Amino acid sequence: MIYRWSVIGGLALFLLAGSLPGGSVLRAGAWDFSGLPALGGETPADRAAFLEKTRKETTGIPVGQGNRTLWVYFNPDCSYCHRLWNALAGVSDLTVIWIPVTFSPKTTSLARSAAILEARDPAEALQKNEETFNDAREEGGYPVTGTPSPHTEEEITRNTMLLQMWTGKIATPTLLWRNIRGGVGESVGLPADIPGTVATIASSP
Repeated sequence: MIYRWSVIGGLALFLLAGSLPGGSVLRAGAWDFSGLPALGGETPADRAAFLEKTRKETTGIPVGQGNRTLWVYFNPDCSYCHRLWNALAGVSDLTVIWIPVTFSPKTTSLARSAAILEARDPAEALQKNEETFNDAREEGGYPVTGTPSPHTEEEITRNTMLLQMWTGKIATPTLLWRNIRGGVGESVGLPADIPGTVATIASSP
């Protein structure tokens, strides 16, 4: 699934500093988009830079305890992300860092992403979202209640802007991983061969 979202539109979202405490969430580091390649850069160095930014400057939910790591930009109301979730369920020796993003065509995506991040157990909330996903409505199953905190909105906005500035669009899912050849693998959109993609993920050093 691909939605186009202008850089100017993304920058117009309000940004507030801060982060929420602990929980099973990998919280963002410093806000710094310097050093990113031009939109859609496809050299090995470009992909390595994008992965490094993703590791250090996004907020994500780790699921699994494997020695191999896959980073996934996702929207909780995306049917293709839901298909990826189902395909990865039960894969051994894999940790998936689910990085929530938002975009205006899906009006619930920000609120649902925030509700999942703010849950007592975000990984459990994400699992509930996917187990009760409504394919007909293309809508996650985790309930949206209340108003997201400014801190959580800022984190999701940061994730979204980084993806936008790299690819020039909001494409979910977008996957990143260190591959067994020593480089960085990338898939913008759902891979055609998910098991084959997973097989190329290298173990952490």
